[in-house]
Amino acid sequence: MSHRPERRKLPLIAVYGETAANAQQRVTELLEAAGASPAEVHTLIAAIQAGAVEGAQGEVIKWDTQAPSGSSDQVHEGWLRAVEAIADRLAHIADRTVRQALTAAVVPATSPVASGPESNYLPTPVDSVGQDQVRQVLEAAERIFVSLTGCTAFDRDLSEEILTVVLKSVSAEQQEGYVRQLESFADANRERLGQLYGKYGPGGKFADESRCYLTHQPESVVVCERLDTVPMWLNGVWNDELDAELTLERFTKHWRFGLAPS
Repeated sequence: MSHRPERRKLPLIAVYGETAANAQQRVTELLEAAGASPAEVHTLIAAIQAGAVEGAQGEVIKWDTQAPSGSSDQVHEGWLRAVEAIADRLAHIADRTVRQALTAAVVPATSPVASGPESNYLPTPVDSVGQDQVRQVLEAAERIFVSLTGCTAFDRDLSEEILTVVLKSVSAEQQEGYVRQLESFADANRERLGQLYGKYGPGGKFADESRCYLTHQPESVVVCERLDTVPMWLNGVWNDELDAELTLERFTKHWRFGLAPS
């Protein structure tokens, strides 16, 4: 009877942990002395941490074509799948870091930020999204979009095609309750969404459907919610499967930076 050899334990980096903790404490003291609130300090540090993880993800992605020379097609395929898995996990970690900081920022100061099993939670990716889920989310997005724009002249087939991809950035744990999550997001951001469509949507002052069709489509509500929740994850699934990177880039600029009074 054959036995598998004992797997070698991977080495952990144990050099920068204490240095980073001391640096974070010093930055916190300086920012608070300058008048920043604890919530703002926490959010800023989380953004820096997420940026570092995103940088690591960029380094990992560079390895997608660097399988050992002379390897078989199977080895190359396995190598690519491994790189993709690591890159996806790093994206989840970066998004989680920012999301938890933003959540903590709205919790009263008397409520400690939770630590323990929940703080280590990683969302479970989905390989595909069923058509029933796509249609349910689209129906909710249509209701929101029409209530804000009055427009019903959109391409429903295109909506389903895009949502089939975009909804892959919703974790398996959140799929079932995502319609409610989307509706809550729309209620909380109704004014901001109204500004977006009033400026760039159907009949808007700066509408240009040829450059950014998303502002004329109901699935844009879902894209806005995902941009505010898991932007890097959304970018990952979008850029992997939709041949429209500039569309998302332009829409992101509209949503994040284009709503100030012109």
